Amino acid sequence: MHTNTRSCAFRSAVCGAVVALLVASPFSTASAKWLAKNNPNLPVGVYFQGLQGSVVLSLTLDRSGRVTDIRVLRSSGHPALDELARDAASNWRLSPDSVVPSDLTQGRVELVNFRNPNPPKQILPDAKPYWAQIK
Repeated sequence: MHTNTRSCAFRSAVCGAVVALLVASPFSTASAKWLAKNNPNLPVGVYFQGLQGSVVLSLTLDRSGRVTDIRVLRSSGHPALDELARDAASNWRLSPDSVVPSDLTQGRVELVNFRNPNPPKQILPDAKPYWAQIK
């Protein structure tokens, strides 16, 4: 009975430590200092199509803060936006003092939003771009 109490206390302590680490991990990533993190530019074709969405990326970094691997965790539903997010993230660089050990192995999760605050206006009512008319 005495050993059950010790093992239960040990399990509780380990669980508490794991929960504390999981709770504290967003705070370590929130204070990250990016040296280079440019937003992706929308090409003209993507702009006029009115594509919008969000892409969730997993970025694996090296010790110097450079992105070494990019994986799409959640697609925007538009392959063009996913590719634009990947291309932009490949040029990002995190400050070396902001790199945590999990960035080297598991990766850092980043959200890239594609929102068009000024959508293009149609020149003619019910007009479609020529590429939408081709069958």
